[in-house]
Amino acid sequence: MNAVIYARYSAGPGQNEQSIEGQLRDCRDYAKKNDITIIDTYIDRHISGTDFENRTEFNRLIKDCERHQFSAVIVWKVDRFGRNREEIAMNKVKMKKHGVKLLYAKEHIPDGPEGIILESLLEGMAEYYSAELSQKVRRGLRESMLKGHALGGNPMLGYKIINKKYVVDPVTSPIVVEIFERYAAGETAKAIATDLNTRGVVNAKGDPFKNNTIYFILRNEKYIGIYRYGDIVVNDVIHPIINMELWGKVQMILEMNSRNRSRSRCTAPEEFLLTGKIFCEYCKRPIIGESGTSRNGASHYYYKCSSRKNKGAKCAKSTFRKTDLENFIVSQTIDNVLHPDTIDYLAKKVVEIQNSDAQELQMQSLRKQLSDVQKGLNNLVNAVEMGIITDTTKERMMALEERKEELKICIAKAEIKRPKLTEEMVEYWLNKFRDQDVDSTEFKIRLINTFVNSIYLHNDYAIIVYNFCDDESGHRAEIRAQLDDALRAKKEDQTCSSDPTQVPATVLQTNIIMITLSVFA
Repeated sequence: MNAVIYARYSAGPGQNEQSIEGQLRDCRDYAKKNDITIIDTYIDRHISGTDFENRTEFNRLIKDCERHQFSAVIVWKVDRFGRNREEIAMNKVKMKKHGVKLLYAKEHIPDGPEGIILESLLEGMAEYYSAELSQKVRRGLRESMLKGHALGGNPMLGYKIINKKYVVDPVTSPIVVEIFERYAAGETAKAIATDLNTRGVVNAKGDPFKNNTIYFILRNEKYIGIYRYGDIVVNDVIHPIINMELWGKVQMILEMNSRNRSRSRCTAPEEFLLTGKIFCEYCKRPIIGESGTSRNGASHYYYKCSSRKNKGAKCAKSTFRKTDLENFIVSQTIDNVLHPDTIDYLAKKVVEIQNSDAQELQMQSLRKQLSDVQKGLNNLVNAVEMGIITDTTKERMMALEERKEELKICIAKAEIKRPKLTEEMVEYWLNKFRDQDVDSTEFKIRLINTFVNSIYLHNDYAIIVYNFCDDESGHRAEIRAQLDDALRAKKEDQTCSSDPTQVPATVLQTNIIMITLSVFA
């Protein structure tokens, strides 16, 4: 199997080329052990895991998946792929669409359905640690901003950085004023940039001006003395170059121009959340997303059996409105999976998986060694209390004490690298799904990708298979057979007592739920 490696390190202390070297070494070792051929590497340096827009190599990787030259992407751990669950989920869907799977060199995630839940949990933990780190960084940034220190040391036209502080540059600050005045007078950013370049004026980095450079200057609040980083705002630590009257006029023109551009933009394509998971019960083909436009120009989105797209193909499967079907699947998942009994089962299963992996077995070995060393020390103490004191006894006791400290350090390091999951932690994480905004597209994507394995859609019923049972084919066949019998009997004899809505009560397995679509229609 051919694969590529993706590696990344963030901004911050201890993050450097050595971080990349370690990731690549572990990923190549993993590939070697699993008979995988590495054909390329993608590396983002000094980039945050949440900054998907500026991860140039990551974006190139996602695009290269379309070329079908590799079957897998190997990353060091979950948090190297990203620390935003929604973006991670959507990018994994894009990869899966082209037959590319994600592998982790230092985290054991089994291929079975429970592995999907464990992977989602690890992604959630990565996001939590990212948020915690971000909070600490923000405290440091705020203190630096209150002192008026320049963050990152990037140059800015009109200012010099002296002793970490922004100081007005008498040479370049008049250029900033000129740009604001010309834009306020009605000139375009393109015209201003062209004229400055013709005159040989360069931007803060010494490069020619571009349209985006002009817009960046026009929107930069530092020129009116406002120092902003995210939602942290500090005033009166930077001397303003632009007065408030000129600033207000420029912002009003920018807003008007922005509205005009927005009217001409096309809307983004609709995201079909069930793609790749939903199948037709009649012809067993995938059900795919479709769109259409009504006479009044309104767009409509729905799910349709893929066989019906082929001319001459016949399938009895009806179409379903996209939003209605997705909301129905989400509500059923919340009601049927996020149930106390199921949550208890999943928590035990996830912890069981973690306890079976190589890292946990190593931890158990270290703890066993520590226990044996402690027993040896206890025996020596008992011998000393009985008056058995020799040079050998003393040397052995000192050696065991040293070994005890070594093992404690090894265990502490291992626990820091890989936090131990408990059933309580997993239960808390699963219960958090019930508190989310069910109207949020990001939440729907995360819920469906975490729990829904597949959906088999009939005109009268839907069978939903969830990610917590390895062998569901036999269970699904049993449900389908009994359901079809009940539907057939009811159709042939209107007085028949067989009620298809009651079938699941007798054949429902832990990971399969059947819902008649009468409640959906």
